[in-house]
Amino acid sequence: MEIKVKGFYTKIITDENKHEYEELQQYLEGDEIPLIVCRFNASDWTMLTSKRVLSMNLEGLRIMNLAELVYSNIDIPGEIASGAKGWADFSKIILRDVNNKTFTLVLEKRYPFGGFLQVLTSIKGWFPKEK
Repeated sequence: MEIKVKGFYTKIITDENKHEYEELQQYLEGDEIPLIVCRFNASDWTMLTSKRVLSMNLEGLRIMNLAELVYSNIDIPGEIASGAKGWADFSKIILRDVNNKTFTLVLEKRYPFGGFLQVLTSIKGWFPKEK
């Protein structure tokens, strides 16, 4: 199954393009690998790594460990409030962890949004949850 993620702001990070995201490397830990990034600008971005979801916006840096992710879905109330009319307008995903910490990702619309949602939805089943 092919997951379509790439867009204007959203890219799969590869050895060939990772130099374009060097300013984000400072947020990685040890052997963590950057996988997908949606970068609107230097202060508004989301990065999926092999271990975490990191998201920077006006609220600051927000981090969720993938091993603790228990919920990821479309932010329907947020989308309605933003005037979204359907799937092509969606850009918001709510994440929740085992401690009930939540935050909303704002991503590039259309395929990038759908790709991120698909990946995050499948990841939450990869790790046993203790709490």
